[in-house]
Amino acid sequence: MKRNNQEGSHLIAVLLLVVVVGAIALAGYKVWQMQSNNTPFAGNTTASSATVPATIQSKADLAQASQVLDQASTQLNSNLDDSALSADINSML
Repeated sequence: MKRNNQEGSHLIAVLLLVVVVGAIALAGYKVWQMQSNNTPFAGNTTASSATVPATIQSKADLAQASQVLDQASTQLNSNLDDSALSADINSML
Protein backbone atom coordinates (compact mmCIF):
# COMPACT_ATOMS: atom_id res chain seq x y z
CA MET A 1 0.00 0.00 0.00
CA LYS A 2 1.36 3.38 -1.00
CA ARG A 3 1.26 6.09 1.65
CA ASN A 4 0.55 9.71 0.58
CA ASN A 5 3.05 12.29 1.66
CA GLN A 6 1.00 14.92 3.46
CA GLU A 7 3.87 16.58 5.27
CA GLY A 8 3.34 20.34 5.48
CA SER A 9 -0.37 20.31 4.70
CA HIS A 10 -1.16 21.73 8.14
CA LEU A 11 0.91 24.80 7.27
CA ILE A 12 -1.40 25.52 4.34
CA ALA A 13 -4.43 25.24 6.62
CA VAL A 14 -2.88 27.61 9.16
CA LEU A 15 -1.94 30.07 6.41
CA LEU A 16 -5.49 29.99 5.06
CA LEU A 17 -6.87 30.59 8.55
CA VAL A 18 -4.57 33.59 9.03
CA VAL A 19 -5.66 35.08 5.70
CA VAL A 20 -9.36 34.68 6.54
CA VAL A 21 -8.98 36.17 10.02
CA GLY A 22 -6.93 39.04 8.56
CA ALA A 23 -9.60 39.78 5.96
CA ILE A 24 -12.33 39.83 8.62
CA ALA A 25 -10.20 42.08 10.84
CA LEU A 26 -9.53 44.49 7.96
CA ALA A 27 -13.23 44.69 7.09
CA GLY A 28 -14.13 45.28 10.74
CA TYR A 29 -11.51 48.00 11.06
CA LYS A 30 -12.77 49.79 7.96
CA VAL A 31 -16.37 49.71 9.24
CA TRP A 32 -15.28 50.98 12.66
CA GLN A 33 -13.20 53.73 11.06
CA MET A 34 -16.11 54.91 8.89
CA GLN A 35 -18.50 54.94 11.85
CA SER A 36 -16.11 56.87 14.07
CA ASN A 37 -15.73 59.57 11.41
CA ASN A 38 -19.50 60.12 11.14
CA THR A 39 -21.17 62.56 13.49
CA PRO A 40 -24.85 61.67 13.92
CA PHE A 41 -26.03 65.22 14.66
CA ALA A 42 -23.86 67.18 12.25
CA GLY A 43 -26.77 69.41 11.22
CA ASN A 44 -27.92 70.08 14.76
CA THR A 45 -26.95 73.66 15.58
CA THR A 46 -28.70 73.87 18.95
CA ALA A 47 -26.36 71.47 20.73
CA SER A 48 -23.23 72.80 19.04
CA SER A 49 -23.99 76.48 19.65
CA ALA A 50 -24.51 76.03 23.38
CA THR A 51 -21.48 75.75 25.58
CA VAL A 52 -21.30 72.55 27.55
CA PRO A 53 -18.43 72.01 29.97
CA ALA A 54 -16.13 69.11 29.14
CA THR A 55 -16.46 67.73 32.66
CA ILE A 56 -19.23 68.35 35.13
CA GLN A 57 -17.67 69.71 38.28
CA SER A 58 -20.52 71.61 39.90
CA LYS A 59 -24.29 71.77 40.09
CA ALA A 60 -24.24 74.71 37.69
CA ASP A 61 -22.39 72.61 35.08
CA LEU A 62 -24.93 69.83 35.55
CA ALA A 63 -27.85 72.21 35.13
CA GLN A 64 -26.30 73.70 32.00
CA ALA A 65 -25.67 70.29 30.44
CA SER A 66 -29.20 69.21 31.31
CA GLN A 67 -30.64 72.29 29.65
CA VAL A 68 -28.64 71.72 26.46
CA LEU A 69 -29.74 68.08 26.33
CA ASP A 70 -33.38 69.06 26.85
CA GLN A 71 -33.16 71.56 23.99
CA ALA A 72 -31.57 68.98 21.69
CA SER A 73 -34.20 66.43 22.64
CA THR A 74 -37.03 68.86 21.94
CA GLN A 75 -35.58 69.74 18.55
CA LEU A 76 -35.04 66.09 17.69
CA ASN A 77 -38.59 65.16 18.67
CA SER A 78 -40.01 67.99 16.57
CA ASN A 79 -38.03 66.82 13.52
CA LEU A 80 -39.31 63.23 13.68
CA ASP A 81 -41.83 62.23 11.02
CA ASP A 82 -44.11 59.47 12.29
CA SER A 83 -45.84 59.03 8.94
CA ALA A 84 -42.61 57.98 7.20
CA LEU A 85 -41.90 55.43 9.92
CA SER A 86 -45.43 54.04 9.70
CA ALA A 87 -45.18 53.79 5.92
CA ASP A 88 -41.89 51.88 6.18
CA ILE A 89 -43.33 49.45 8.72
CA ASN A 90 -46.46 48.89 6.64
CA SER A 91 -44.37 48.22 3.53
CA MET A 92 -42.51 45.47 5.39
CA LEU A 93 -45.72 43.77 6.50
